[in-house]
Amino acid sequence: MGVQDVHTAFTALGAVFSGVAALAAVMVARWQTTFGRLVAQESVRTQAAVERELRIEAQRCEAWTAFLRASDAFADAVWRLGEMEPRSRAETLRARSEALTESCSGLRVLGPDEVVQHADAVRERCARMERYALRRAEVRHALLALRRGWCPGNAEYCEDDAHNRAWVAHEMLEGWGDRDEDDRPDDLDFLEYLIRGSGVLTGNGAPTASDTLTEDDLHRLLAVARTPVSWDLLAAEDRWLRPRTGFYEERGAFISSIRDFLADSGRADTGGVGRG
Repeated sequence: MGVQDVHTAFTALGAVFSGVAALAAVMVARWQTTFGRLVAQESVRTQAAVERELRIEAQRCEAWTAFLRASDAFADAVWRLGEMEPRSRAETLRARSEALTESCSGLRVLGPDEVVQHADAVRERCARMERYALRRAEVRHALLALRRGWCPGNAEYCEDDAHNRAWVAHEMLEGWGDRDEDDRPDDLDFLEYLIRGSGVLTGNGAPTASDTLTEDDLHRLLAVARTPVSWDLLAAEDRWLRPRTGFYEERGAFISSIRDFLADSGRADTGGVGRG
């Protein structure tokens, strides 16, 4: 092979290498573009996932707070139902119950399961309270009215028949669940006699207050007294009733489940849920 042939061969080989190098440069450029696009897409997906998780967490905190407010409002209505205008009691209780059910439904959609289970326990506890709330309101209103009909001075030496009848009626009504069933019809007549003579009764249509009873109030009270189911709950003071209903225990367990969930997910704070 001559010199010219060798030179021609090297020239051709150089051209081949140049072509390969150019092709490689094109491939690298394309790979870099594709890789950059993949990185950008993954970054967008990661960012979207983070934002989605933050939205869900914010929605959960909002739902948890709304549920706590609704359950507290419901319990407060139960405690104070006897102080409310009788005609507004059922509607107040119904509105609070519907708000609680709605907030529980919204919470149930967002999860997590352990928090939802405790929310359901709170809702069930409230449902139990609701079963006797209206009857309890009648009894508590009557007890409050009779108590305010007691002698304002020295009750031991009081000779006012109205004051004494208010006291006896209060004692009788408070322990009504312990009375003998066979004696209850006669006792019911005597209870009505005492209340009518206690001075706490006003005519229907007259201005009413927490220390007075109307004829309608009396009729509803006597109707409740005819079937004294769970009377200790109906007549109990708030300080006895609240622990027995278990509401605050279930509420506390609900808040604890939220804190446990947030701690497991790397969040140590409830974001204000359950405070105040």
